[in-house]
Amino acid sequence: MSEEIKVKKTAAMQEVEDKMTMLVQTGRLDNLIDVLAVVSDQIEMTTTPIVEKMVHSIDNIASAGFVTENAVRYAKRESAKNEVPSLFGMLKLLKDEETRKGLAFMLHLTKGIGKQM
Repeated sequence: MSEEIKVKKTAAMQEVEDKMTMLVQTGRLDNLIDVLAVVSDQIEMTTTPIVEKMVHSIDNIASAGFVTENAVRYAKRESAKNEVPSLFGMLKLLKDEETRKGLAFMLHLTKGIGKQM
């Protein structure tokens, strides 16, 4: 009573079958499944808080780059228009509040790096 249904195999279907057979025989199909599982896990773990944290980190990096670029530009401009200060000239620079803030920041940065070494 059951009728047999025959499907004509096209060249493309035969090519897919050959490639799948090769993947199964070499164990590569298992590797592909493992890769898909890893990708799926990554998608599931990419929650809104994680994305927000990544965006915040990227924003902080961009801000640090911007601040550094501006500071370097300012330092180059000031160095170009002023002579190299003497020792007393450097001490005079310490009267400036912005200089002291920058120096204090650099000292704290150096201390933080030292703690991690």
